[in-house]
Amino acid sequence: MEELTPARASGEPVLAPIARDDLPEVGRFLTENLNRRIPPEQWAASVTHEWCSARPNYGMKLTADGRLVGVFLAIYSDQVIRGQSERVCNPHTWCVLKEYRARAVGLAAALVKQPGYHFSMLTPNPNVDAVFRFMKFRELDKRVCIFPNLPGVGRGTVTDVPAEMRRQLAGSDLADYDRHAAIPWLRHFVLTGADGRACWVVHKPRVWKRLPCADLLHVSDPAVFRAHLATVRNYLLFRCRMAWGRIETRFVGAPLPLSLARERTQPKLFLSPTLADGDVRDLYSELVSLDI
Repeated sequence: MEELTPARASGEPVLAPIARDDLPEVGRFLTENLNRRIPPEQWAASVTHEWCSARPNYGMKLTADGRLVGVFLAIYSDQVIRGQSERVCNPHTWCVLKEYRARAVGLAAALVKQPGYHFSMLTPNPNVDAVFRFMKFRELDKRVCIFPNLPGVGRGTVTDVPAEMRRQLAGSDLADYDRHAAIPWLRHFVLTGADGRACWVVHKPRVWKRLPCADLLHVSDPAVFRAHLATVRNYLLFRCRMAWGRIETRFVGAPLPLSLARERTQPKLFLSPTLADGDVRDLYSELVSLDI
C-alpha cells in the first residue's frame, strides 16, 4: 500500500530508522498525506504488535530541515515455519512527498538490505511493483479459490469460543492465536477432525458478488481444512451468515472442490532464499494489523 503525494521541496533529505518516539508524527503524516480514513493512532499501532523478540526499527523515514517528508513502515515478526524459527520483515505503507520522489527508493533499499530476514511485500501498487522486482522479489502464487457455502454433511467440529479455542491449540499455533486474538476486525475459529487434529482459521468479513464472504487469511493445518471442508462451509453459512468463502490456493496446496478459480489482481511479493509460497503468511502483515 503506497502513494507518492505532492508537497513543496525543502532541504536535502536525511534517511534514518523510525524510532518509537517518531510514531505519533509518522501516523499524522500518513493520515494527512495517504489515507484520512485511518487515524494516526492506527497507523502507529500497525507496527507495534509484540510479534518479535527484538526489532531494529519501525521502518525508515526521510526528513528535510527537520520536517518529515517520507516514510516506509515495517512490521517485524518471529514466526515458526516448518518447525524452524524465522525472522520476517514486512515493509508496508510507503508514502513520500512528490518533491522527494527521487529519494524514495532509498527507504526500500534500507529495509531490504537488513541481514537475517525474509521479506514480504503484500500490498504493492502497480507504480512501485517494478521496484521490488528489481530487488529480486518474486511474486507469490496468484490463484484464489472462491467457494459457495453450500450445506452438507460434515464430520468435524468447530468452536469459536476463545477459551475453548485455546484448549484445542498448542505450540506455535497457540502462540500465534494469542498474538492475534485481540485484533478487533479478525474472526477466528478452530476446526477439529475426528482424530483430534486442530486447524486454526482466521478470516475477515467481506462482500463478493454483493453477498457476504469470509476472506480466509490463515489456515494452520491445510490437510485438516481440506478433509473437513464441508464442516467449514456449514459453519460459515449457518453461524457466520457468509454465502461465500475465499482463500488463496497457496494456503491449502491445491484448488478446493466445488470452488471457482480466480487470480488476484493485487500482486504479492516476497524475497527469501529458503521459503516457498505457502510459507509466506498474511498473518503477520498489514493485511491483519490494519483494517484494510
